[in-house]
Amino acid sequence: MNWLNRLFRPDTRNTPQTRHDVHRAAAALLLEVARTDGKVDARERQRLLAAINRHWKLDDQEMEDILGELEQRVEQATDLFEFTLPLRDSWGPEQRVTLIEEMWAMAAADGNADPYEEQLIRRVSELLHVSHGDFIRAKLQSSS
Repeated sequence: MNWLNRLFRPDTRNTPQTRHDVHRAAAALLLEVARTDGKVDARERQRLLAAINRHWKLDDQEMEDILGELEQRVEQATDLFEFTLPLRDSWGPEQRVTLIEEMWAMAAADGNADPYEEQLIRRVSELLHVSHGDFIRAKLQSSS
């Protein structure tokens, strides 16, 4: 069974996820931000790979291998809850804020954080129980 099935299938929700699985869920959320404007440009792709390597230790080759799988899963997702539940259950507040910071950085990677990206990040922030103050700080940090 692949990691996406373990993470997202309803009959496996109570199955413990590995740290790697949860990190991939975070990568899926970053990819969703990059895709919000309809395309993932080279700067966004580079930013995604850099964030994954820095925070969640998925190497470039592994990331390349799972990007297609992530894109397919993100296309099929009906709700962000699927991605955020494993993160909320597994991560502490600092890790969740770090993800929001990375999402803002991803939104700004192409030079323009549009309103749809902000709406997505706001929704993820709420689902992860990140405070509004931390959400705003992360937004301001990405614009400086």
